[in-house]
Amino acid sequence: MENTSHESVAVGAVLGSFFPDGGKPIDEADSGLFQVSLKWQNLAAVAQLAEVHGILAGMPLGYMAELLGRAAAAGEQLGLALTAVRDAEVWHDIESEHGQENRRGIAGRALAESSGLWSISTGHAVANVVARVVRAHSLSTHLDKAFKWEGPPEPFDIGRYSNLSLNDGTVKALLRAASATAALPVKSLVDPLVHLVKSPAWAALTSRRDIGYHRWRPQSIEGGALTKNPWMDEGRGTMSLSLGSSPGHVPPTVDDLVAESRAGHDALSSAMADIIARLPEAMKSVGVGIWKVDDDRTVPPASETK
Repeated sequence: MENTSHESVAVGAVLGSFFPDGGKPIDEADSGLFQVSLKWQNLAAVAQLAEVHGILAGMPLGYMAELLGRAAAAGEQLGLALTAVRDAEVWHDIESEHGQENRRGIAGRALAESSGLWSISTGHAVANVVARVVRAHSLSTHLDKAFKWEGPPEPFDIGRYSNLSLNDGTVKALLRAASATAALPVKSLVDPLVHLVKSPAWAALTSRRDIGYHRWRPQSIEGGALTKNPWMDEGRGTMSLSLGSSPGHVPPTVDDLVAESRAGHDALSSAMADIIARLPEAMKSVGVGIWKVDDDRTVPPASETK
């Protein structure tokens, strides 16, 4: 966890591991990924200042505070996803003692799937942030029809239509609305989501979620219950059922699950890195300028931090 001095207010933090002993060391690549999480979390520092800019631009009361609040929360979720998959990799890399193989498989799988769920939740959060930036533009009215909105969505509304899911339909609507603005920075803000939902890594992650949440998550132990019909069609109207000490269930491997969760997280993190880098220009294009467009810090100057 990152520590701060007593003179400052912490608005973001990252965990290298959920294990008390620190898990595995953070290499340069993962350090960069954690920085993406922190950049999004640090948007909390400009939420109140941005709210003033939003009001001056004619946005609803609370619009910018909610937009950047959602963004900061997404940053924390991204960090949790990375922490979980790093800890899954610890279980993946250890050699199990005799008789402890199931412990390794269940623990590694649980952390890998948890990472995937955090990543998907983060993706939904990011879609809502991007949608609110796009809808701040006066020419993005296609979103009203697509999402049953009546102008920019009501800030802090917990209703169904104010909280979008990241999927192909949502992204297509965002891209159409952004293109209608004729503002390149607004369209550029949506492009990373277009690439993300089309990526095989993200498709694999969402498919795994669908199996676990909406269908039948297979057990993690060899010999567990089969997830397919045990009866075999032998032809000519004959069906057979084989009985033995094990039903023959083969669970997904820790290797595959950890690799899948890592790839999904990294694809999401790459998209979020692109989005936050493009956010200052996009905000300026929709009429709510917060940062100088040549300033890629996406945090306020020290004198403006509350």
